[in-house]
Amino acid sequence: MLKIKQLDVGTHIGGFITLLQRCQFYFSVLNFLMLLATFYYTTLRHVLPIGFSVFAVALAFVLVVVMVLEYVIVYPSIVKFQTYQVYIRNPLVQDVREIKKELDEIRKLLEGR
Repeated sequence: MLKIKQLDVGTHIGGFITLLQRCQFYFSVLNFLMLLATFYYTTLRHVLPIGFSVFAVALAFVLVVVMVLEYVIVYPSIVKFQTYQVYIRNPLVQDVREIKKELDEIRKLLEGR
């Protein structure tokens, strides 16, 4: 394995990068809203004569439906998959199995007295 010495520069750089990554979602939402407004005013209102408020309410409705589907169907599946992956790859699982086995043996010994 390649051994490269890492510098101890504190937490400011890592904290700043983490904050930027976490805020990227909000930047994306704002960017998407601006793109939707641009799409409406440059294309959609010429093809479909609906008001911007109707367009915005329809998009909000679609967003709520997608969020409900995500929460009800997708998210539980992701959690279950991640839990399974962590469980099968966790070296502590074998340790816990051995501890449970030893506890069962101790319990049997104590009950036999």
